[in-house]
Amino acid sequence: MKRAQAMVETLIAVLVIMLIFTSAFTLSRKLAARTLLDYGAARAARAKAVGFNDFMCRKSARAAIIPVAGKRLWPEDSGIDEVARVPIYLASENPPRANAILEYEYWHSTGIDVQSGMGIAPVAEARLEMSTGEFDVEGNAKVESHFPFYMHDAGF
Repeated sequence: MKRAQAMVETLIAVLVIMLIFTSAFTLSRKLAARTLLDYGAARAARAKAVGFNDFMCRKSARAAIIPVAGKRLWPEDSGIDEVARVPIYLASENPPRANAILEYEYWHSTGIDVQSGMGIAPVAEARLEMSTGEFDVEGNAKVESHFPFYMHDAGF
């Protein structure tokens, strides 16, 4: 009887410990994704603040969130490291060419919204939302934008 009781107590303890570890693992993945989406939003806002177009801002944000972007869809295994592909991806001229260079699983479920304000204190804002199937996470960033001042002064 005591052996059966000990086995049941051990089983309950192991299940509780596994639940705690699983919860901690999921929470750490969410926090890492949130941190990287904040970073990606900051990169997109910075790109907008210096005057890049929305396509370049989107590419900057996507490159920043590669560690949490899921499985690489393209190229599957080309022998060329991702680090070598990122500058080529950032230099791509249009979305089809960019997707032919580098593509990840969660890039299509990532919403990227970049806006630039005008006025006395213009601010470039970026918001990223990503859905992984297991959880949804978002990142936000604001950066002071001074490019309207010097672009206007230069006659553009």
